[in-house]
Amino acid sequence: MFIPLEGENIVCLANVVAIYRSGIQTVILKRDGSTETTSFTPPTLAKRQKALGADMDAHLAPTHTTRKRAARNTGE
Repeated sequence: MFIPLEGENIVCLANVVAIYRSGIQTVILKRDGSTETTSFTPPTLAKRQKALGADMDAHLAPTHTTRKRAARNTGE
């Protein structure tokens, strides 16, 4: 799972140990000990992750034609 940050940056949650607020920034602590900061709050990051997931699902969902072709190939 991924979270889009500012600009073109994306963080992979498989590499994240913790996400916490420090002052006016949110700190993302990674497995290798490095950190990344963002101005987004943790709830906003969660919303962005869900929106990205929904967008990816919509783009990856099979089309009606693809489903018909798959059914034809399986004999349904």
